[in-house]
Amino acid sequence: MPLSDHEQKMLDEMERQLFADDPRLARAFAPTKSRRRSGRRIAIGLGGVVVGLGVLILAVSLPAIWLGVIAFIGMLAGAVYAVTTPSSSSQEGPSDSGGGGGGSGPSTPRGDDGGTFMSKLEARWEKRSGDDPRL
Repeated sequence: MPLSDHEQKMLDEMERQLFADDPRLARAFAPTKSRRRSGRRIAIGLGGVVVGLGVLILAVSLPAIWLGVIAFIGMLAGAVYAVTTPSSSSQEGPSDSGGGGGGSGPSTPRGDDGGTFMSKLEARWEKRSGDDPRL
């Protein structure tokens, strides 16, 4: 069921407010672009698994348990490298428009510094339901 225009505007405003109050949390829950695993990364990881398997076979033919353990760890590292996606270390911040939270904040006047995101939501809920004790 699609949202009405009013509900969509409220949701957009809540998203902007969340991003303004806690940008790190907002980035954690923001939909990310689907990161594709590169063929090069898969090939390197697969190569590590194959080399580790070869060293493991060598370790079994020789009575060298320590070499087998190292080969297994190398195989595991190669498989993890091939399966995982690289994490971007650059924190870019909000690049889309509307992240600044212009003049469209809540219309309830507050005596403090504006409060947290949750307190603002609670105040709006109380105002909407008519249970606002400040009225």
